[in-house]
Amino acid sequence: MSAIKRMREYALYERVVMRILFAWLVLTATPARLSFYEIPAPNGIARLLNLHFLLDPQVYAFCRMLLVVALVLYVLRLMIWLALPLALFVNVAANAVTNSQGAIQHAYQIVSLVLLAQTAAHFYGVWLRRAGEARTLLEDQLIWWSQQTIVAVYFVAGITKLIVTKGLWIFQARMISVSMAKAAYQSFYDRLDRADLEQMLAMANFAATHGWIVVLIAGCGLALELGSPLALLNRGMAALFGCALFAFHLGLDHTMRLSFIFNQWLLIIYMINIPYWIVTGARAMDRNKGSNRLEMSA
Repeated sequence: MSAIKRMREYALYERVVMRILFAWLVLTATPARLSFYEIPAPNGIARLLNLHFLLDPQVYAFCRMLLVVALVLYVLRLMIWLALPLALFVNVAANAVTNSQGAIQHAYQIVSLVLLAQTAAHFYGVWLRRAGEARTLLEDQLIWWSQQTIVAVYFVAGITKLIVTKGLWIFQARMISVSMAKAAYQSFYDRLDRADLEQMLAMANFAATHGWIVVLIAGCGLALELGSPLALLNRGMAALFGCALFAFHLGLDHTMRLSFIFNQWLLIIYMINIPYWIVTGARAMDRNKGSNRLEMSA
């Protein structure tokens, strides 16, 4: 119960905006259709459950409809005990089928993890309510667990880099020019845009000849990942790390065509929290105007 008392409390307008944006993000992160005929390499929960029923277009269309209904209930804060598990199952199952075709990608992973965290947080909160906790803190707990999940994703990524490279990640990052050149040609064969290819190869050549700059950038990225738990201290630190990680993703997208759009949206929703800063700034301006009027009248 002490963990809940340490949580930040959020105004109604913040919670509503977060709900709407996250519901949209879950819907976007769930495939609109599954154009597969088989599950040749089961991955994730496809190893535990037979998900072949999702390959039927009519069945999957019905599941998508259930997902929409669940997300509407989520936004309205109705029957959360049903909405969250249902949305979680459709999202995870659909992406498991997609990742069971012999090639694995993790673009949607962070959305599924946050959805899982919110589901667990809700039922944990229901249990705490029986111990006397206030109902108003339930949604704040969902937000708090979402923030911890986002931070955990980045922190684990940083730790993994150090473990896999035996602490040499920053220095091995000097070879990133090879990956940049590979990404440039992959992008070219997708788009056949020679101007874009030349620009990306120029950046790859720059990275190859200016290794110290690459080391500096890689070091900053690793520091952000390892320091991400500091974002949980207060709203200011959450916004600071959120903006820094958002900018880091923009840089990766520009130089290597590594898009982490779902990570960026989650940073915007739960870490940067733009509505709060707009309202806080507006209130501060109103207070300043009020104090100026009092000084002038005096």
